[in-house]
Amino acid sequence: MEIDIIEEPIQFSLHGLSAVVDDQTYGEVGCRLMDEMWKIVSKAELETTGINHWVYFADERMFVGVKVQNAEQAAIPHQFEQCEVELKRYSKHIHVGPYRELPQKWQALKSELATRGESVTMPSLEVYGYSCEGDDDSKAKTTILMGLKPK
Repeated sequence: MEIDIIEEPIQFSLHGLSAVVDDQTYGEVGCRLMDEMWKIVSKAELETTGINHWVYFADERMFVGVKVQNAEQAAIPHQFEQCEVELKRYSKHIHVGPYRELPQKWQALKSELATRGESVTMPSLEVYGYSCEGDDDSKAKTTILMGLKPK
């Protein structure tokens, strides 16, 4: 399994929606938030990158957002929250395959990182540009960015 350890910080300035996740139902909550977010984006005619960002926080909360083009000048809908995310040190893995395999992939990544002496921190992210429904996701690419403790 290819995992890159990145020592350079990465930052994301996102707009979207958040929710508390009960019973580890991240997929269901994330898809619901994403669907709501895209309806708001469409209605507001916001220019975005079209790339979905799912941000996972330590307190069983997640945020689903998108980068808004020219956010300084755009009329951001009142329903949206702004989320500034920075990972100072992180792992990067590109998962190719169905979204339903992501929970197992996260566990495998955490195990592999632990064997390398790494400690995963939050926030962590999934970055992708595909819909949750209807599409054949067998070749979907999901970038998984996991925050790591400093060395």
